[in-house]
Amino acid sequence: MADEFSEAGPFMLVNIAAQRARQLMQGAAPLLRTKSRKPAAIALHEVETGLLPFYKVEEQPELADLEADEVAEDEEE
Repeated sequence: MADEFSEAGPFMLVNIAAQRARQLMQGAAPLLRTKSRKPAAIALHEVETGLLPFYKVEEQPELADLEADEVAEDEEE
């Protein structure tokens, strides 16, 4: 996980952690136990331990593919 962030630079780490910290402040449950109560510290720890999945822009699934998967899931139900 650390290698992926070192390739993209610190901006990616900070951006993902900031988004996760916002989720924590809005009531999302932490993905791990920690002594810290600060959302930013918890989010950074979650990112560094690999608990948060993320996509680089070039690896992100196409919207059309995601919509096709949702339609297929709806038809199965």
